Amino acid sequence: MKLPSIANTTSFKLSALYLGLFLLSFLAIGITVYLLTYHTLEQQLKNTIETETILLKAEYDSSGLAELKKEIGEAGVSVSHTLREYGVVNQQGELIAGNLRYFKPLAGWQIIRCGTKSISYDEETQNLYVRVIALPNAMWLAVGQDGDYIQEAGEAIVQAFIWGLVLVIFLGAGGGLYLSHAFLRKIQRITQSTQAIIAGDLKHRLPVSKNRDELDKLAVLLNLMLDKIGALIDNVQQVSNDIAHDLRTPISHLQFRLEDAVKRDLSAEQYKERIAFAIEEVDGILNTFSALLRISQIESGSRRSGFKTVNLSEIVVSVTDALYPVAEEQGKTISVDIDPDATLTGDKELLTQLVFNLLENAITHTPGNTQIKVSLRSSGAQAEFMIADSGPGIAEAHREKVFQRFYRLEQSRTTPGNGLGFSIVAAIVDLHGGAIALSDNNPGLKVVIHFCNNQIMAQ
Repeated sequence: MKLPSIANTTSFKLSALYLGLFLLSFLAIGITVYLLTYHTLEQQLKNTIETETILLKAEYDSSGLAELKKEIGEAGVSVSHTLREYGVVNQQGELIAGNLRYFKPLAGWQIIRCGTKSISYDEETQNLYVRVIALPNAMWLAVGQDGDYIQEAGEAIVQAFIWGLVLVIFLGAGGGLYLSHAFLRKIQRITQSTQAIIAGDLKHRLPVSKNRDELDKLAVLLNLMLDKIGALIDNVQQVSNDIAHDLRTPISHLQFRLEDAVKRDLSAEQYKERIAFAIEEVDGILNTFSALLRISQIESGSRRSGFKTVNLSEIVVSVTDALYPVAEEQGKTISVDIDPDATLTGDKELLTQLVFNLLENAITHTPGNTQIKVSLRSSGAQAEFMIADSGPGIAEAHREKVFQRFYRLEQSRTTPGNGLGFSIVAAIVDLHGGAIALSDNNPGLKVVIHFCNNQIMAQ
């Protein structure tokens, strides 16, 4: 991977930004430590010299010049390891005591650069911190001490921070290059997978590593989206195949009857019968297309924007009352057990069609003397709607297939219908965030739908 490509990545830019901020912080800390250390050592040295100077002046004030000379001589011997120097000069600048002469007769602090010309304990040049105070009789007392160690400590701190900066730059740049290279590798794998999908391999999915970083989370979401798109494409292909297969028969019948009517010399009444049959066949075909369009509209989710709070209990009661005479006419009984005022956030028209399709299915595809039970239970945000019958039921192997478009059981092929009733029900349930399950009623079929208002309102 070329360096310009790596340098243009977001991870490298962020690494460079954080590295720059860290270097500035590191530099600010270094300067602060250097100044504090230098100031502290210098202040300690000055305090030591100041104390020594005050003691010598007190000795002079109490005992005179002779005692001061004696004290300076003894001090010069006892503190030789500290490179401390003393000096007393008169008004003419002549050295009276000690060995420090190169200072200005001016009260205060002075830093004297001295070497071989001064009386020192080695031949190297020294930085002497000198405290000068005035003595009576126009004399000056100076006390100095070597301060090179302060400079050396400062240089050691500077050197340590320089090495620290080099190490930080090396590690920061190396880490940035590594992260950027890893980022580019992951992007390259995602790009290759995307190109494969674009090329037509719709089963291909974006790679997801074990780290589960931000790109992995995005890849997981995109894979879920691709799964959904793949399912929709498969559904469209299945629908196309089903339409071609299931509508071919009624259209062929219609064509055959119309051609037969054209070939024969029929009476006006017979022509009317053939035309009525053709109209009936066309109505069935149009109803099938209308059902397919309705399923597509429901699955698109466009109806969700018009969701309102509806009374599911009233819907179930209304549909049950409407179909009760139909069931009674066929010798079937309907019993209800409905909790009052069970509310749901959804589409009233679609929920009505859901209840109607399930109850009509139970009435149409069961024999006489069938017992049909309709129940609705509500508890907080949960609602359970159930329709159970004592008919032939649906074998377990077919329970998932009945939700496919145009799928019809063998015993149902003699009854009117297009095999889309359960497909519409499944689409409505999915739109409302519910779950539908088919089970054995021993005997018969039990259809249970669970709704959750929390799921619906969160969508």
